[in-house]
Amino acid sequence: MTSLSINLFLFAERAQFPGPARTVQMSETMHAKIHAKACAKAHTRTSRQNAGLPALSELGADFLLASRLQRLLWSLLPLTTLAIFSATYALRYYALLPVVILAHFIVSTTFTHDVVHGSAGAGKRTAEWLLFGMSLLLLESGHAFRHAHLYHHSHCLEDDDFEGSPARMSLLGALLAGPLYLPRHWLHAYRLTKRKDQRRWLLAESLAPIVLVSCAALLLSWSAAPLTYFGFMWFGSWLYPVTTAWLPHFKPDQSMLGHSRTLRGKIIPFLLCNLSYHLEHHLYPQVPSFNLPRLAEKLDPYFAERGVYPVKVV
Repeated sequence: MTSLSINLFLFAERAQFPGPARTVQMSETMHAKIHAKACAKAHTRTSRQNAGLPALSELGADFLLASRLQRLLWSLLPLTTLAIFSATYALRYYALLPVVILAHFIVSTTFTHDVVHGSAGAGKRTAEWLLFGMSLLLLESGHAFRHAHLYHHSHCLEDDDFEGSPARMSLLGALLAGPLYLPRHWLHAYRLTKRKDQRRWLLAESLAPIVLVSCAALLLSWSAAPLTYFGFMWFGSWLYPVTTAWLPHFKPDQSMLGHSRTLRGKIIPFLLCNLSYHLEHHLYPQVPSFNLPRLAEKLDPYFAERGVYPVKVV
């Protein structure tokens, strides 16, 4: 995409999403980041048009909006669940720790995911520090997540889409890819970006887990809680190939409506913080996760006309 076409695309986006909605959508970008996101959005828009689906402005620009309280509560969930983990450990309810850590893992990755797409309402500088902060909580690189995930959206399930590659593996293959997934994911992201400031973030976030785990080891005589937490997060990351690629994308076809699944229900989507609306997310990635259920209802007639039927869950 040439600079002229990018500028024309951004001009069209301004016309399509005026006012606060566009501010939320474009708040996180620098020039190079605008280039990457513009390419991803242009790819998504073209594919969506080829699938015969309307632009988001036709469905309702309010899908991009959220109240300040809603965004504040959403951003506090990772810290809230971390506090619950600490209290659960202190009270020695060890049997509950896997459940608590799973909830913490889901809300943390979902919030990071919204920051990556610029739908969390954070400004440019705030988004950089949020990604770094989430790196400390999740024991992985938030900036690597951003670069690799935006590339996944613009090159979904193509040969060079590392993040989507487990979708073409067997379940066993995706599970075996887990232990080395994050280091390979980081290398993929590092190769994608040539900007020095972004590579500095990536390098800092690659060193952070070493520092944190070392500090947790030093604190072991006082409390095993930090090391237990980091152990849960590290082993949990082994499931990324299955949970982020194999399950939502397994056995894809080449069509825009066939490369992702969508799950509909009340309990499962709620427990997964709406990450189960994966097809809707790929079609309209700028929509915040907490607005995906409303968007899904709006898309149901279009899906039915095109023979796309969501998977029903509880």
